[in-house]
Amino acid sequence: MNVIRQFVKSALEVAVPQSVLLTRGRHLAASSADTTFRPAVSLTFDDGPHPEFTSALLDNLASFGLRGTFFVVGERAQQYPRLLRRIAAEGHEVGNHTWTHSEPRETSTVKFLAEIKRTREFIEDTLGCECRLVRPPKGELTTGKLWGLVRSGQTVALWNRDPRDYRMESYCEMEEWCRAYRAVHGDVVLLHDNHPHAATAAVVLGSQAATAELRYVTMSEWLRASVRRDVAVCH
Repeated sequence: MNVIRQFVKSALEVAVPQSVLLTRGRHLAASSADTTFRPAVSLTFDDGPHPEFTSALLDNLASFGLRGTFFVVGERAQQYPRLLRRIAAEGHEVGNHTWTHSEPRETSTVKFLAEIKRTREFIEDTLGCECRLVRPPKGELTTGKLWGLVRSGQTVALWNRDPRDYRMESYCEMEEWCRAYRAVHGDVVLLHDNHPHAATAAVVLGSQAATAELRYVTMSEWLRASVRRDVAVCH
C-alpha cells in the first residue's frame, strides 16, 4: 500500500465509525471467561474457497480451536457450496469478496455493486443468515463504491497486517513471519485460503496463542463491541 493510500486509510479510521469501515479492532474488552485482559487478533482469509487449501486450513484451525473470517469469492463459493457450508458449520464467519474478484480499477461502480449483491444473495440463500461484511478486492474502493455499500447497510472490512502470503514460495517463509509477528490488540491479519500457506499460519499462530496469551476473534466481535448490537456476518 503506497504512502498516500496509507494516509487516507489512517484518516478514515479516525473519521468513520467501525460499523461502516473496520480496518482494525477497537473497544473489545476481556471476555466474561477471562479473569485478565488478553490482546485480541482477527485472522481473515480471502479469495476462497479452494477445494484443497481451504480444507487443510479448516482442519488446522479446528485443531487449535481458532475461529476466523472468510471473505469468499461468489463464483468459487458457488462451485464449492459444501466447503462454504463447512466454513459456517465450524463456527467461522463468512464475508463477501465480490463475485469474480475483478481488477478494481477496471470495474465500474455499477458492476462492483452488482457483484456484491449477487454474492450476498448467494451466501444468504446457501447459509440462511445475513451477510454484511464486505472486503473489496485489494482493499480498493472509490467514493461511489463505498457510498453504495453504506446505503445498503454493509460494513467494509479491511486489515492492518499483511504478510503477503500469496508471494511466498515455501511454508518456511510463512513460519518465519508468524514467529516474528508481534501481535497488537486489534490487529486484523490478511491471509489467502486459495494459497497453501494460510494453513501453516494457523498451526504456528495457534500453537503460540496460549504462551502469548492471545485470543483470536472474528470480525463481527469488534463490531458488536463497538455498536453494542449484532452486526455479524454469516456463521
